[in-house]
Amino acid sequence: MEVQLNTDTEINQFIDNVNKKSKIVISEIKEQFLEDELPWVIGFSGGKDSTAVLQLVFSVIAELPIDKRNKEFHVLSNDTLVENPNVVDYLDKQLEKIEKFGKNELYRHNPDAFQTTKEVPKLENTFWLNLIGKGYPSPNKWFRWCTQRMKIRPTY
Repeated sequence: MEVQLNTDTEINQFIDNVNKKSKIVISEIKEQFLEDELPWVIGFSGGKDSTAVLQLVFSVIAELPIDKRNKEFHVLSNDTLVENPNVVDYLDKQLEKIEKFGKNELYRHNPDAFQTTKEVPKLENTFWLNLIGKGYPSPNKWFRWCTQRMKIRPTY
């Protein structure tokens, strides 16, 4: 989405609009978090979208009284085993920081309720075994066999 803002008025209107939408999202997160005792699982890839979601959720939890932070909370990441090693290192460091913050700050009263997990696919679902060993074609927009095997299945 490209936004062209040419005047101070347009910029201020844009900022006001973003702030209004952010308040709505934060209110919805808070309502959903407090609605029941079901555990929350947030998928985290380390990219901009999952980072923004996690930051929003953390900001909501941080504002809650300690006695309202009893829900189990899991940050889940999936390593496809084909990522660039620098990306894997970055993700591992981010997960360490997330776990430290979650256990020492957000859930300091009950650190066992906060977990970070990094899953990997089973051997039979790995990229290279399927591509070379089983002869699957490279994933493309019509045949995305890798998403189910390497991103979704490892989580259950």
